[in-house]
Amino acid sequence: GVGLLACWADFRQEDADSWARYDDVSAETLFKDYGGVTDPLYDELVAPLLHVLPMGPGYDISAAAALSCFHVFALQSRGAFDVRWCRGGITEKIFRPWQERLEARGNVVL
Repeated sequence: GVGLLACWADFRQEDADSWARYDDVSAETLFKDYGGVTDPLYDELVAPLLHVLPMGPGYDISAAAALSCFHVFALQSRGAFDVRWCRGGITEKIFRPWQERLEARGNVVL
């Protein structure tokens, strides 16, 4: 089926009826149940985007809010929407080296 694509096409940003249809559905349900997104794809791609765009976990965000955010950021602001994925864990690649540099400068870790 065309699950997620159908929802995307059906949702109208400025239409109260669209918001009413999708507000009672969680974003997680939208992607997993309606859209057929697999658990690994959801965990690796969709969940991080939901934490950045509408700023919350998928079970706590309405499908309407998720569709609205993806519409604005992915479709209307394509040039400003640049996602970069860390190659490896963020602790080992970002936070640990940062901590080591801070400690080398004499900063105290609490």
